Amino acid sequence: EGKPIKAIATIYQESPVVYFALKESGIESPQDFIGKRVGLRKGTGTYFTYVAMMNNLGLDRNQVIEVSAESQEITPLLEGDVDVWPGFRINEPKVAERMGYEVNLIKPENFGVDIYADVLITTQEMIENRPDLVRAFVSSTLKGWEWAVANQEEAVDIVMNYAEDTNREHQRDMLEASVPLIKRSQVTEIGEMNFSRWNRTYTLLRQYGVIPIDIDVKEAYTREFISQ
Repeated sequence: EGKPIKAIATIYQESPVVYFALKESGIESPQDFIGKRVGLRKGTGTYFTYVAMMNNLGLDRNQVIEVSAESQEITPLLEGDVDVWPGFRINEPKVAERMGYEVNLIKPENFGVDIYADVLITTQEMIENRPDLVRAFVSSTLKGWEWAVANQEEAVDIVMNYAEDTNREHQRDMLEASVPLIKRSQVTEIGEMNFSRWNRTYTLLRQYGVIPIDIDVKEAYTREFISQ
């Protein structure tokens, strides 16, 4: 919308958005969505991801039975009412696996939708007037994630002091699944960003109308506060 904000760090180097199906269905890719009932959550990142994957592969959505998946519950998938379900790979598929179901993950980055997620942002005014505060916030956040990645059991202990309506196993599952998304490789620093990835993200968002205007990608983020 043209607001003067900038990205200052990114936590997930890969988006946790995923589409998944029961393993017994044999559905392993968007090509397998043809003729199947695919759950959609319009107006969300999972919906944009679905549209982008299908378009990137030249697949006809008219050949897919698109159904609403507004509920966070995965019961329709488990009971066979829907063949493919949207969600986050750190969450809903883990719930299914804990319940004894094997699942196939359809990961967007394998089909041309490779974007950042869980991005830290601030205003241009804050960067200009209070850079020390911005640097301290970014530094503390990234150090916290570095510690959590290195000390996962202790991190779950802390979460359980505050989290309601959950259990330790699910929190452990979510953290374990988050680590490869947060630290894409041994050489990737937590919080890292680069022009190539941001430009690819912008191109996708612009192409599918998520961003309605042209912008200068170099003005959308700064590495000033993650650099040593």
